[in-house]
Amino acid sequence: YNYGPALNQAAMIGADCLHNAGFRGEGMTIAVLDAGFQNVHINNIYDSLFIQKRLLGTRDFVTGDTMVFEDNSHGAMVLSTMAALTNGTMVGTAPKANYWLLRTEDVATETISEEYNWIRGAEFADSLGTDVCTTSLGYTQFDGGLNDHTYATLNGKTAPMSIASTMASRKGMIVLNAAGNEGSGSWYYIGVPSDADSIIAVGAVDNLGVKAGFSSHGPTSDGRIKPELCAQGAGAYVCFSGCFSGNGTSFATPILAGAVTCLWQSKKFATNIQIINALKATADSTANPNNRIGWGIPKMCAAAGSTLLAVPDTKDKNPSVKIFPNPFSNSLTIGLND
Repeated sequence: YNYGPALNQAAMIGADCLHNAGFRGEGMTIAVLDAGFQNVHINNIYDSLFIQKRLLGTRDFVTGDTMVFEDNSHGAMVLSTMAALTNGTMVGTAPKANYWLLRTEDVATETISEEYNWIRGAEFADSLGTDVCTTSLGYTQFDGGLNDHTYATLNGKTAPMSIASTMASRKGMIVLNAAGNEGSGSWYYIGVPSDADSIIAVGAVDNLGVKAGFSSHGPTSDGRIKPELCAQGAGAYVCFSGCFSGNGTSFATPILAGAVTCLWQSKKFATNIQIINALKATADSTANPNNRIGWGIPKMCAAAGSTLLAVPDTKDKNPSVKIFPNPFSNSLTIGLND
């Protein structure tokens, strides 16, 4: 692919390496949960997404309908980092994957109901057999101070959306969530649901791999390292009406999500946790994980070659069950060894 100005963010994490090896997201499904996907249906960077019928559907959990193309542009920019496929202009990190676009965030308000919208969206994604859920949303404080989270509650077991994120992971999906953009602010720490266990909270680095000042920090209140991994989120290349540079863990997250999807495509026998562990074990700060960048910037082809993702040996030299004849026509025999 000619990635255009998106080359650096793809190459930094080795997405281009996977693409060159033939893994571009085919047969995998990504659910994008966001605030809206304005004009995606008329943006030509997504022509192949519609022509090849890889946009599987849309749902709006705020209004209860299926219309998401008239809402906020944030999700459209997020989607571009994964699904865009226009050589020389923009190629995303999972350009051949299938997508569901789910609106859960109402930008006009900030209430805990949006966490429950996300939970409904994640349940829906699970019912569809989704492989990867990526979300560039985060919650700490709400309108009027009602139901605010505190740092003390960032333990992965208190906020509704964090509890649900862990549940989604235990259902088998890989869940990625933006760590947040409060690293230089008074809050400083990650938000909900990045405190959840068994997910990938994603921090942001610049084009040279240096942590972005705005990227939120860990640890969780119960002492776990956060974020887990990082990708380019400072000066990331995104598209909406035109293409341009944008900042935020909102963009680092889908950039990484697309690449993770391609990695899992290449190792489909692996579990979600095995994929996450391989990414952490081969990232550039695995020897010194910390609460600024986690295990660092992952390298997709290194993870693919990790012994953690080696093809399991399923050959049983002394099988306890014998089935014959093989092939059979009308009957077969099953023998059980003591």
